[in-house]
Parts: sequence; structure tokens; C-alpha cells
Amino acid sequence: MQASDDFEQATRLQPIGKGHWAVDLPESWGLWSPAGGFITTLALRATGEASSLSRPASMSCHFLRMGKYATAEIRVEPVKAGKRSELLRAELIQEGKTLLLCHVWTVSDMLPGLVHDDTQEELPDPESVPTFEEQYPDEPSHPFFRHFEQRPIRGTPRKGEAARDPELTGFYRFTPRAVAEDAFADAGRAIILMDTFGWLAQYPAHPTDGPSPWIAPNIDYHYRFHRPTSHADWLHMRVRAPVAENGLMATDGEIRDAQGRLLVTGSSQLMCLPRPGG
Repeated sequence: MQASDDFEQATRLQPIGKGHWAVDLPESWGLWSPAGGFITTLALRATGEASSLSRPASMSCHFLRMGKYATAEIRVEPVKAGKRSELLRAELIQEGKTLLLCHVWTVSDMLPGLVHDDTQEELPDPESVPTFEEQYPDEPSHPFFRHFEQRPIRGTPRKGEAARDPELTGFYRFTPRAVAEDAFADAGRAIILMDTFGWLAQYPAHPTDGPSPWIAPNIDYHYRFHRPTSHADWLHMRVRAPVAENGLMATDGEIRDAQGRLLVTGSSQLMCLPRPGG
């Protein structure tokens, strides 16, 4: 197993100067191109390095172009700094062109304020849910998905299944290391899942025995980090693609811990493109 297979190691940054890092975009963390969730996590981790505060509060991203499996750089600059919160701007650049533009709010731990939670859900024990390999024994898996153990609850449709609502749910645990020590890197686990499975959420509404004739890269994504994630080995994901029309597809996602507490939510807009070679 290579170091790049470990999520925490794969997202480490190489300092170049103040607010400036080099990063690697390996093919092992790619799908059509370097995965949007992976490059977003790199940008989030860089803002964590640049911020004086301890955790992310929200992140808005715009994907400007697809990247290559090669080195890139990240530049971060402060927009607004305060005692309780900071706003930072991050840009991921490759060969002089911007691939990703983000704004991230960071906050300090344990801020005083209102406390309530109307989102708690009762979930099954992750270990009681059959693995992807047990549920889909004859279905090959893209190498990207070997970075985490999958236990689908509402998974992608099997061959011959009728169309249903466009939603996927299940438990996921990253391997070989389930969590990262860095709070910003660890929040990236939620980003990877929602970004990746957002596109796949359309498959139940458009079941096909082969690949979809379309791909749909994100054009934007907004994340809200409600609670830290580093206590949770298992992450429960729910992602929906409620509407697709006129070449666009919207997704909404949420990540919970095994106890059903809401950790991260997100929403995105994707643009449909004909699958290359399709």
C-alpha cells in the first residue's frame, strides 16, 4: 500500500512560502479527473494551515476546470480576520490556470450561543449492514472506492431494478486510517463522500446496465460543518439528486456519525456533459 492510499497522507501540503503550498493530484484519488472532493479537501486543509482558528464553519467552492494527475499549487489569503471567526480565500492552480476557487469561514472551538438539535436520527449499527462486496458480489468497483469500506443501505440499483427516487444512503469508513488528526483534513472525509456520491445519486432514477451516457462535474458546492468529525470512524451518508433538467442536476447531502448526530451538510449544482467515448 502506498502513502497516497492513506487519506491523511495524500492530502498533506508541501510549504513553498507564506500562504503558498505545493500538492500532488494522484490518479488514485481521481475518477474522470482529480476528484472534486479530493481537491476541495486540499484547499480546506490549506485554509486550516493559514487560519489562526481551530475548525471550519462553512465552505463555498467553484470548480472552474478539470485538472490533470500532476502537481499543483494552492494559495490562501485572508479576507476578514476576527477573534471569533476568519474568512479565507483559497485558489488551487495548475499550469497557471485556476481549477478551484473557495471561500472558507473558520471559527474557534466551543463558541457560546444557542443550543438545540432537531436533526437526530436513529440509525442501525454499521457492523450490522452488509458490505458492498456482500451486496454486489458480481459488480466491479472503481479503484477510487477502495479508499473506504462501503456498507450501503439504499445503494445503487442492481441490474434489472425499476427506477426509484434518486437517493443513496449508507455507512462509510476510510481505510487504512479511519480518521485524520488534523480537523480540517478530517472534515474532508465528508466532502469526499458527498462530492463523489452526489453524481451517483441519479442512478436510481435512471437505472442502466452500463455506465450512464452522461457525466456531470460539479460547478459549485457549499458545505456547512455543524460539528467536528474526528470522533467518528463510521460516517453515515445520505445524498439526494432531487431535480435534473436543462443540463443541470442539483444534489443535497448530509453526513452523520453512527449515533445519528448531524455533522456536515452540503448542496451542489452539476452540469451534465456527454460521456467521453460514449
